[in-house]
Amino acid sequence: VRSAPPLHSALLPRTLGREARSPSDTTGAMVSTDTTATAQPVALAMDGAEGPDAEHLAEEATQMCRHGSLSLFRDIPLDDLDAAAHKAALASEPKYTSTTLDVPVVIVSSEISPWSKSGGLALVTASLAVEFAERGRRTMAISPMYDDYTGMTWMADKTIWLFGAEHQVKYFHQWHQTSEGKGVDYIFVDHPCFHRPGGLYYNQQLGVEYADNLYRFALFCLASIEAPVCVAPGGAPYGDKVMFIANDWQTALLPVYLTHKMRPWGRFVDSRCLFIVHNFGYQGIYPLNKLENNPNGTLPIIVPNVGVWHLGLDGTGAYEHLIFQYPLEQRSYDGDDGNVWNLTKGAVLTCDRIVTVSAGYAAEMKTPEGGFRLDALVRSKEFFLTGILNGIDVAAWNPRTDSLLEVNYSPTTFVDGKRECKLQLQEKVGLQKDPDIVLVAFVGRLTMQKGIDLICEALDWMMIDTGNGVTGRVQVLLMGNGDECHVQHINQKARQWPGRVAACPFDPQLEHVVYAGSDLLLMPSRYEPCGLPQMCAQRYGSVPIVTLCGGLKDSVIVEPAEEATGFGILPLDVNKFKEVTYSALDMFYSRPEAFQAMQRRGMETDFSWCPRIDEYEMNIDWTMSDPPFVR
Repeated sequence: VRSAPPLHSALLPRTLGREARSPSDTTGAMVSTDTTATAQPVALAMDGAEGPDAEHLAEEATQMCRHGSLSLFRDIPLDDLDAAAHKAALASEPKYTSTTLDVPVVIVSSEISPWSKSGGLALVTASLAVEFAERGRRTMAISPMYDDYTGMTWMADKTIWLFGAEHQVKYFHQWHQTSEGKGVDYIFVDHPCFHRPGGLYYNQQLGVEYADNLYRFALFCLASIEAPVCVAPGGAPYGDKVMFIANDWQTALLPVYLTHKMRPWGRFVDSRCLFIVHNFGYQGIYPLNKLENNPNGTLPIIVPNVGVWHLGLDGTGAYEHLIFQYPLEQRSYDGDDGNVWNLTKGAVLTCDRIVTVSAGYAAEMKTPEGGFRLDALVRSKEFFLTGILNGIDVAAWNPRTDSLLEVNYSPTTFVDGKRECKLQLQEKVGLQKDPDIVLVAFVGRLTMQKGIDLICEALDWMMIDTGNGVTGRVQVLLMGNGDECHVQHINQKARQWPGRVAACPFDPQLEHVVYAGSDLLLMPSRYEPCGLPQMCAQRYGSVPIVTLCGGLKDSVIVEPAEEATGFGILPLDVNKFKEVTYSALDMFYSRPEAFQAMQRRGMETDFSWCPRIDEYEMNIDWTMSDPPFVR
């Protein structure tokens, strides 16, 4: 297993700021996936763990270090988007008008809601598509066709050369109107390799990545580049002057192909590519060589795995942009030369601009702790790096109109409204009905990255009355899916403290009631590129307790006190977590006016996509005005 010194992104300095703008502004079975050759996630604090728990946490830390190209989340269901309602409830209006609205946007993502979803990526790309269309851009959103989706229209076939053979893909289309005369062309790339009975990226039964993922997403990237010229929604193709927006490692080869396969032959020379990093810890890493059994001996032999020509590329330029070599001490076996294809490295070096999902995370990507071995490359390109905080659907997340709540409320009526919603939540999850007790919630993946182990370690402390007037007067709800060890742990705690601790699987409808009925939301993440629960919670008057890292410190104000919308943990360990949580619980009981003022400020914060799209439009204009980054 490749290893590295302990890294703690939660300990990063709070030196954030808007990044500089551009200078123009004065595979088949042959592929063997080596999941040990991955980006190294930050180290995991395991303070206070002893015995079997400590052994298990150490093993989980090792497993996190090995999953370098898998999605962070598992598949969960999701309701469809209501784009019209979304637009009608925006909290602000555009303040920037693009000068390049005639340039179509082509969003390329391995998942998009509501058709496919394994995490926040699907939500963000779906929102981007709707928002760009509403700005007046012709907008195409492309994703693999993982299932036989209904309401689709076949548009075209295309033959693509990859891994030494021809492969035929089919393009299917669905038009989704967002408002009068505006809408999104959803294009789905169909090929047998995308149809799998398990998850999008991994075999759910075995818990391992699909062995042909490199082939699958290389094929998807090539098909996506061709879509604007070979598919004609409404009878007119988009053409070869578009703004590609690629998302995460699954589409990282798109700017590489644009640079080394298309432009040298005079194709898409006027197109540009933004590469959005949603999680830098997952980079898409595949070894050049692999071990095979030796038919003439007992020791395995080293044989070639995947060459640059398998990817439909040639020349040293593409090779140098994609190759990454691990240092000697991080190699997997005797004779391992450490050479791997790092898809995200290729995207960082060849895309025309890098965008990530918060300014805080953009800063962390430039550090050894948050750069996952690519920090030097990111620093070398920081003039073309920016962080834009994600938004949320403020129509769907609106306590004034949410039909799932017992009582609707606003920033002026939330005190009584949340009391009724607390009773609703307590009844639904089996907590004792008491509108006066503080109710603390966690919503998220049950993984160490989300800090669920710290929460479980502090649960008994929260439950036991030690005479301080705070602990012992707490209810806790833990909702999520994830690692089986954590599922068992939270269920055991619910049995230990019946009526006071509740645990349940993730439920997208119950999630609304959780934010409305809870007083505090726990998010002690070890790293968090953006995060969405803390924004939704604030909309509903649930005060977040967050680690001061990534997008959490960009979306939760912790000081000065008169402007605060939440509480911040730094550094992240169980003692600091208890200290900050105690402060929040104590404010709820001893200073209710101050706590309610904090709730009100959170509810009045604008988390809509509108100001975020202003920033995206500016970055598109700057990028289109520049020549390609690699020329």
